[in-house]
Formats: sequence, C-alpha cells, structure tokens
Amino acid sequence: MLEARLRIRVEWGHCDPAKIIYNPHYYIWMDHCSHSLLRIAGLDLKDHINDPDFKACPLVTSSAEFHSPAYLGDHLILSSSVTRFGNKSFDIAHRFCRDDTLLCSGKEVRVWGGTDDHGKLIAVPVPSWIKENLSVEASQDVSV
Repeated sequence: MLEARLRIRVEWGHCDPAKIIYNPHYYIWMDHCSHSLLRIAGLDLKDHINDPDFKACPLVTSSAEFHSPAYLGDHLILSSSVTRFGNKSFDIAHRFCRDDTLLCSGKEVRVWGGTDDHGKLIAVPVPSWIKENLSVEASQDVSV
C-alpha cells in the first residue's frame, strides 16, 4: 500500500512539563499524515474543495496505543497507510517510531463524503481510482 512518511522533531511546545509528548499531538500528526497520504494519491484538498462529487473524508473513529514515551529533542518517523477499504470507508494505520522503537500505533476510520439532493453530507462509495492509487507499493516523505 502507498505509505506517507512524516519526519517529526519533538519540540518544546509538543511536550508536557515532564518533557514527554502531550498525547493530543499524536492525533494532530495522524490527521496531517492522512491528508498527505490522500494528496500523494492524487486528491489534493486545495484542488478539490469545490468538486461537486467530493466534500470531505470525515473521521469516524480515531484511536492510539502508546507503547513508549517520546521526549523533547527526539526525532520520530510517522508512517501511514491504508489497511482496509470498505464500500464507503477506509482504515488508515499510523506508526510512530524512534529509530527501531515503536512509540505509538494509531488507527483512523474515514468515510468518503459526498452530498445528497439537499446538500447534506453523506457517505458515498470510495472511488475506484482513489482505491487504486492508495494501493500502489510506494513510500513518500511528506515532511515540509
């Protein structure tokens, strides 16, 4: 599966008083990497914001399991890829590592968003082209 990799340096503002990452930052980085994954698969939100066939990829479920702490000054790699496609949803797995140590594993379930006849956001089938693009065997660094 297509993998997005994000390099993260743990800064002072990411930490709590014990100099350990304040855990909501993991969720922010997972969301960032999910959107980057879609971008490298051909869905750049800035280009599709007015697309009548696409409205969003709403987050339905998000979870994280913390295995080992990350500290101020650490360099992490977040790797994100799709692990499952449903008809209208898909799962994204996230792995935060420092060197060979798994620090945090996360999961998101997202739905493909469209609109009904009244303009209300609804889940619609994930297009085949996005499934194909997310299924290629490749990895890309999405760090800025």
